[in-house]
Amino acid sequence: MRVKSAFLALSALLASGSALPQGTRPAPSTKFATTAEWLKDVDRRLTAESTLSSEAQWRFDTNLTDANEAIANAASLRYNQLMTTILAESTQYQGTTEDEKRQLDLIKLNGGIPKDVAAQKELTEALSKMSSIYSTAKANGKPLDPDLTEILATSRDYNTLLDAYISWRNATGPLIKPIYTRFVELSNKGAVDGGFKDTSVLWRAGYDMRQDDFTAMMEKALQQVTPLYEQLHCYARSKLSEIYGKDKVELDGGYMPAHILGNMWSQEWGGIYDLLIPYPAVQPIDTTAELKRQGYDAVKMHELSESFYTSLGMDELPESFWTKSMLTKPTDREAVCHASAWDFNNDDLRIKMCTVVSHSDLMTVHHEQGHLYYDHYYRKQPYLFRSGAADFFHEAIGDTMQLSVVTASHLKKVGLITGNVTTSPEQVINAQMAVALDKIVSLPWTYLVDQWRWRVFAGEIQPDKYQQEWENLIERYQGVKRPVSSGANDFDPGAKYHIPANTPYIRYFGANVIQFSFHKALCKTAGHTGPLHECDIFGSKEAGEQFTRMLSLGQSKPWQEAMKIGTNGMFDTVDGSAIIEYFAPLLEWLREQNAGKKCGWGSSRQPGGSKPGNGDKPGNGGKPGQGGKPGNPGSPGSGKPGHGKCPSKKY
Repeated sequence: MRVKSAFLALSALLASGSALPQGTRPAPSTKFATTAEWLKDVDRRLTAESTLSSEAQWRFDTNLTDANEAIANAASLRYNQLMTTILAESTQYQGTTEDEKRQLDLIKLNGGIPKDVAAQKELTEALSKMSSIYSTAKANGKPLDPDLTEILATSRDYNTLLDAYISWRNATGPLIKPIYTRFVELSNKGAVDGGFKDTSVLWRAGYDMRQDDFTAMMEKALQQVTPLYEQLHCYARSKLSEIYGKDKVELDGGYMPAHILGNMWSQEWGGIYDLLIPYPAVQPIDTTAELKRQGYDAVKMHELSESFYTSLGMDELPESFWTKSMLTKPTDREAVCHASAWDFNNDDLRIKMCTVVSHSDLMTVHHEQGHLYYDHYYRKQPYLFRSGAADFFHEAIGDTMQLSVVTASHLKKVGLITGNVTTSPEQVINAQMAVALDKIVSLPWTYLVDQWRWRVFAGEIQPDKYQQEWENLIERYQGVKRPVSSGANDFDPGAKYHIPANTPYIRYFGANVIQFSFHKALCKTAGHTGPLHECDIFGSKEAGEQFTRMLSLGQSKPWQEAMKIGTNGMFDTVDGSAIIEYFAPLLEWLREQNAGKKCGWGSSRQPGGSKPGNGDKPGNGGKPGQGGKPGNPGSPGSGKPGHGKCPSKKY
């Protein structure tokens, strides 16, 4: 995840300030002769302040003390005050060029900061408090990372999994709920002060298209990939029933209990790959054992990832990355372990990650470095353009590279597969299953989180219904159920990092879709002629040059234009067709395995499965959206200061 985003909301906040730079900057009342001169001054002020703010947030995230929290909060307030000043100043200027008009529009998307200083302070403190509760929480004495995460992924005892799942929710949600309830009020106040109806409207305002069109585009993409998810769900339910018993796995309506799927939020099922692997006797694509055998550590894993990017003709990472990053979990202090990539301006790029030597974390490393390469290539743009073309672009860069990295041929090439590599049908299905348990399984999850949040911000879901509506969406989209009934104080949304950190989430859905479009286009440029799932662009300078042209634009052009450049004209929308092409072998295999079984869940269950969830159309939980810049608790988007806190595992 990238740090410039809505943690941003407060990360934006938190990651953005320190003392305003002193010197010759004109007072807010000073009127520049031209819009260009004023924007140049805005660029200078925001660059300086965001760097100070990011440093303050970095200090807190890597050393969770009360003193550092106070410094980060103060920095957030100062960045907010600066952005409020710039918003007020912007009313005096009109754009005369497309670049000027676009920068003015992006400034308006930061209008989610309450004008009242006391409200700003309360909002900042609420976000900081929620983040601190989440990051320091322990369930039965165990932190989420690595302990509970490891239990969910490796234990095969039903009750042990249940205890870890529920205990984490008990340790976070009830404490966060009252703070979050007040946070929603304050966030909406900021949105109204900025000229928006509420925060949900603000978040949906920055996608270079009408909100209804954006909603329809995302829903269409979900519908395109839903048949594949349904088949995975049907297959997994059958396999897990053999292990735990049908009475424990196939709940009324065809739902599965959420805690047995290898992940705290059932958002990816890679943790139970060993239970779902189609052909156990065929070598799986999992490099964990080989990484450990060869003595890999965090630094060596990051070096391996960097070598992929440089093989495409991209630059080496700056020296700051190697000297300033936090690549392993500190042993002498508490720190936020969620993996995140940070841009401090001036090509000072870092990653904060408690790296574990594993195949999963190797993929996360490639993801996080994708953020940094985006930051690096648009570094010469004005501050307001130093973000992804859309928030889901930033999340897709490293994931696009993963699609080459996970191929057996690539892993053999870099020495992480030592045995024979074949393209037998069994090997292909095993490999596709491994990728699908991450990238396909995550799609309904990444779609539903903001369905809930937009409705909360819009006032459609009141605090007394927070939990029930959250459970309804999980059942509808994921086909899973909370394993035990919830109570009045439960607040499972608070058990997911992005809710207390206020990080927008539709970005991950968009990223999971467009990465396959990018992959298809880059493979064509690289000269690949075989099946899409076999493509490895490693070493293709032509593909690298095509991609860096898009990266260099940042947010200076509408994302549709940037996508045309990055795909050499093949795509200009969020479209799931490349996903279906990539997973064609797996989809056919799953349909054969599920033949005659009653697939689906809820009222739409039928042989083979055809409709998502309980028959409700995806998307009727709320409209997708995004936001503008960083810095304010109401605006997601690419986020500024610090830049885009990217959650561990990307999402």
